[in-house]
Amino acid sequence: MKFKGQEVTFLGWLDNVWYHFKAPIIIGFLATVILVVCSVQFFSREEHDVFIYVAGERGLAAKDADAFMTEMQDTFAIDSNDDGKTVVDMKIDKFVMVENASGNKKIFNPTEQMNPIQRFNLELADGECIIYIIQPDFFKGNLKYFASFEDTLGYVPDKAISGKGIRLSDLDAYTASMTLGYFPEDYIICIADKDKKYDDEYYNGNVEFLKNLIEWNVKQKQ
Repeated sequence: MKFKGQEVTFLGWLDNVWYHFKAPIIIGFLATVILVVCSVQFFSREEHDVFIYVAGERGLAAKDADAFMTEMQDTFAIDSNDDGKTVVDMKIDKFVMVENASGNKKIFNPTEQMNPIQRFNLELADGECIIYIIQPDFFKGNLKYFASFEDTLGYVPDKAISGKGIRLSDLDAYTASMTLGYFPEDYIICIADKDKKYDDEYYNGNVEFLKNLIEWNVKQKQ
């Protein structure tokens, strides 16, 4: 309030504004900070060329996951989006498994593992990942979600399973790689079925990654 004959200073004006509008100012400031942080993260985020989903009973420590992604992008991936960088990204879901009488492994007590189960189902139905490295029974139970090698590579590799996947241990790259051995030898590598949600360039880059893995020894001998 200004009394007759009283001069209002700038600091006094600021104090008056702060007194009456403290809450909106704080809310506006926080909203601005959040917007700036999100914008920086969005525009500085590297766009991946290959996206891998790993699901099974073995997880990876952060340093091992970083080493795996680094080797994959340095050795097998290509710069599919022509941004000057080759980036491999991954998601991992770990499950507690139990072996039944027939020797197949099943999810132990599924009601207590609903979060990874839901993430797995969502990834299959509408996820970003294209390359899958998964426990064998997960592969067998979800064949309809995976593309055939005939459709993607143009041929079916030796030792392919159901024409859509191949055991890691059946790849020459598995023994030569420093990091593929982080995963059990019976895990299956396969590729998601082509869908309209996938950009052609992005999908083809993942196909090329898979092809490079499968044909690694052939290329080394050329």
